[in-house]
Order: sequence, then C-alpha cells, then structure tokens
Amino acid sequence: MPIPFKLRLPTGWLLYLLGALILAVALVTIIGERGALHLWRLHGEKSQLDEQNYRLQKDNEALRQRIARIRHDDRYLEKLAREELNLVRPGDVVYRFSKAESRNNRNRPLSEKTAPAPAAKSDQPRR
Repeated sequence: MPIPFKLRLPTGWLLYLLGALILAVALVTIIGERGALHLWRLHGEKSQLDEQNYRLQKDNEALRQRIARIRHDDRYLEKLAREELNLVRPGDVVYRFSKAESRNNRNRPLSEKTAPAPAAKSDQPRR
C-alpha cells in the first residue's frame, strides 16, 4: 500500500507566489521586447528622424526656390553658367593664374606681392 504524500506549504505561500508573479510582470514590462526601455529607444530614434525630416524639408524648399529662379530669372541663370561652367560673354577679359603661383602668393603680404622680385646676382661680369 502506497504511503500518502502530504504536501506542506508554508503559511504565506500564496503571498510569495503573488509577489513572484508581480516581479516577473514588472521585469517583462521594463526589459521585454516591447518594454519601457525599447519604447525609450524608439522615442529617441523618432526625435532624430523628425530632425532629419525637418532638415530635408528645408533643403527641398531651398531647391524648389533655386529651380524657380533658374526657370524664371535669366540673370541668376547666367551667374550659375559663369560660376559653374566657366562660361564668358564675348568681349569679357579672362584672367588665368597658375596654381603654383597662387599658392605661393597666398601666404605673402600684399606689399611683397606687388613688388617685383629682386634679380639674382651673379659673380660673373656682364658681357
């Protein structure tokens, strides 16, 4: 004959079980897949996307205005052609500077740029 097994539970077992259940629900709410931490990260991403969207909308508006000026403002179109395509009108005088000369002249004072360079002296007599 089998011996009956009697399970003895502590007197406050229901309270412990309820506390463990509340703790598990709290952990899932905070750390879970759709928990508070995940929502906090999503909120940060949303604010970054909102800022990027605002910048892109401003850029789009600036581009729309530029397109409108190109279509309707001949002076602006001519200015762009001169600057970006290096176009000139007939009769314009074009000045070209070599890159090496312009790099050397950037760091010199203005008084040295306008003064002629001194001639190199040589030890041999002139003929």
